[in-house]
Amino acid sequence: MLLAVACIVIGFVVGWFARGDGGGVLLPVVADAVQTTATVPATDTTATTGTTATTDTTGTTDTTGTTGSTVTGAPARDQINLVVLNGTETSGLAAKTQAQAESIGYMNVGKGDAPETQATTIAYYRTGEEAAAEQVAADLGAQTQEALTAGSGIESAAVTVQPDVDVVLVLGG
Repeated sequence: MLLAVACIVIGFVVGWFARGDGGGVLLPVVADAVQTTATVPATDTTATTGTTATTDTTGTTDTTGTTGSTVTGAPARDQINLVVLNGTETSGLAAKTQAQAESIGYMNVGKGDAPETQATTIAYYRTGEEAAAEQVAADLGAQTQEALTAGSGIESAAVTVQPDVDVVLVLGG
């Protein structure tokens, strides 16, 4: 009995120190064999609506949320007309990514299916929207950005969902 109580007390103390008293917790961020440290505020467990992910120096993110970073020269997230197309066999992935995008500030994100499957996630952009595509890639994990080809199957699928689209995120897998 005494051993059980001692284990509970030790677990509580270790948890208390690991969490801290509401201050920041240092988490390592690894990017291209160079390790840096970022300070991330402790998470309040009441009334949270999303999660936070880390960003490496290549600009990709974990698909659980936003990095909070802004790409230089990119328009505000709520000014980017975004369409998410599912280019995988995973049902519901576009809807999940749409909800994620809206939770980090994108407005009226359209969703649909890509005309074919893709191996990687790509942010396609209309002429003049390269910085917007970089922001989408940084926020939602696209490996590359490419110009959107007029008349392509991807453009046709995106325009069907949102005629004034700036960036089309095609999810690959």
